[in-house]
Amino acid sequence: MKKIWCFALLALVSLATGICAAEVPNLLGNWTGVESWYGKVNESTKLIEDKSLNLSVEEQKDRLFRGNLTYINNGTKVVEGFSGAIGLDNKTLYIAEFKEGYDLGTIISNDDIELIYLEDGKMGGAEIDRLHRIKG
Repeated sequence: MKKIWCFALLALVSLATGICAAEVPNLLGNWTGVESWYGKVNESTKLIEDKSLNLSVEEQKDRLFRGNLTYINNGTKVVEGFSGAIGLDNKTLYIAEFKEGYDLGTIISNDDIELIYLEDGKMGGAEIDRLHRIKG
């Protein structure tokens, strides 16, 4: 009976060590994809689909990262800085855009992420972004 308890304790410690040693995902690099959103345009709510979006993660320190989002707004290229954090589950993303708004995201795989952007106020809206890492 003592051997069974020792084995069970050893197995439990091994599992706990594996859980604690989960590797933080590496987000560095360039990501591209499309965005679809409902937002306020000229005093009415409008659906806009399949707009191009690029995300560049330029620096990462453990679960914190920073970079730039690039998109076209009314024919003008916009580059907006952001900083973010990876949740303890190593799957959830939290991003604060420097201009305005927040992204909540999910790491789907090493090369795929989804972001949900939320902005309140006069120009409020909700957006879904599906991005994949550019290999190169």
